[in-house]
Amino acid sequence: MIVGGNIKDMDMEALRERARLTRAEVADRLGISETSVRNWETGRTEPTMTPQKYLEILDILKCTPEELAVASDKSISQRHKRKPGRPRKTIENNDNNNGVSEVKTTESATGH
Repeated sequence: MIVGGNIKDMDMEALRERARLTRAEVADRLGISETSVRNWETGRTEPTMTPQKYLEILDILKCTPEELAVASDKSISQRHKRKPGRPRKTIENNDNNNGVSEVKTTESATGH
């Protein structure tokens, strides 16, 4: 069912584009937000849905369950290869600074 590419090269965005749909069209057909579709494509979140919605997305994207699973995994792995998330700021009370708090910047363990 792959046209113009190997299944291992497909991510969520590629599946949608192969079906010639916009994010808004996919969101509208599934009854979800466009932001949810964007988050799937960028690997921020994985598609979670009822069995009925799962069948609908397979039909909408014209893909097999295997293609959807591989594309979702690919989107997630691409996210983790991109730049890490924003540094997190933590405030630590340090009694040695006469009651002045110190702000430290750290990266999260997951990169986001």
